[in-house]
Amino acid sequence: MIQELKVKNFKSFRDEVELSFEPSGEDRYNSIVTMPDGVQLLRFAVVLGANASGKSNLLDVAEFLRTYWNNIPTTNNDGTDVQPFLMRRKALSYNTEFEIKFYVGGIRYWYMLTVNPEKVCREALYVYLTNRPTKVFCREDVEGVSKLNFNPAVAKLSQAEVEVMSMNCLRNMSVLAVLKKINIAVPYLDDMRRWIDTRVLPLQSGSLSSLSREAKKLIADSEDFREYLMQFAKEADFNISDIKIQKMAALFGHTVENEVGVENYVMPEACQSIGTKRMVELESLIYTQLDRQAFLCIDEIEASMHPNLMEYILAKFINTPDNQSQLLVSTHYDPILKDVDDLFGKDSVWFTEKGKDGNSVLFSLADFKGLNKLTSIHRAYMNGQFGALPNVL
Repeated sequence: MIQELKVKNFKSFRDEVELSFEPSGEDRYNSIVTMPDGVQLLRFAVVLGANASGKSNLLDVAEFLRTYWNNIPTTNNDGTDVQPFLMRRKALSYNTEFEIKFYVGGIRYWYMLTVNPEKVCREALYVYLTNRPTKVFCREDVEGVSKLNFNPAVAKLSQAEVEVMSMNCLRNMSVLAVLKKINIAVPYLDDMRRWIDTRVLPLQSGSLSSLSREAKKLIADSEDFREYLMQFAKEADFNISDIKIQKMAALFGHTVENEVGVENYVMPEACQSIGTKRMVELESLIYTQLDRQAFLCIDEIEASMHPNLMEYILAKFINTPDNQSQLLVSTHYDPILKDVDDLFGKDSVWFTEKGKDGNSVLFSLADFKGLNKLTSIHRAYMNGQFGALPNVL
């Protein structure tokens, strides 16, 4: 599970911002998981703000890291694909910085990455075996060459193994990606690699024209998921009686009542609404997420979705007990604030706002005083008490 995520000089975030999944106080409306060291973590967070305020860019922080940890460039000159904040002079002279603290197997990890469009400047991993962090490795750029240093107290590698890792670690490549190329065991780093592979899911964004191959494969291979999906479709009143996959084509069964009685029809995916396809796609992701107890980001979760259905999906996720999955979503749908202190707590709500200088800021609803005195958090937001609203003249 993720504890906190920090970023500086990435897309619209010029200055450092931090998204924390730790509860801020005595908020009893949240779905919370307690780690072995006593740290409590939220399972859900939502980001609101005007268009172009930085919501999607915040979710892209997690997606960039996931992609970068997996990317194996062919040459030193391929670049890192990082996009720094560009709306200032000498923008490319500033490095982009990422930090993430997370738990794997009950142990807290602290990963740091400093990067520019050409190369990695610094990369490091620490673990908390006690109350203090212990270094696993540190990687520095020395005149365009990656120098790796492992802590022998926790990662006992031979000199030959270090040399092999160094030779395979291009200047624009993560050490985590090196582990995908070579057969060398590195304590804790291997555990982080498995966490990335199994418990950090790809970003889901926007509407879609067709179901993904992954969703179709899940429907075809998992009878449990098909039953789960049919139950969901029944509860959400989608008038879908069956879904089958034939030669990777989705076929939807529909039951109708007319003058001749009850009839069943099979319709191709092309005849389904975008909302229906998005529902199936999201449910396949969330089903996988809950099964793996993984981290998932969904951008604009309300896209092509009726608000009641969106809230129904969120409620089913949040109310799933004994699960360490985490969901981070962005939305323009401000009435979701009516669910504060009902479906989720105040410290699950974050706002993004962009200044005249083009810099996005991130702040939490829980940072505001006197929230318990408000009759409606949603009405207070619409009245501009928290900011993060579009300036409509």
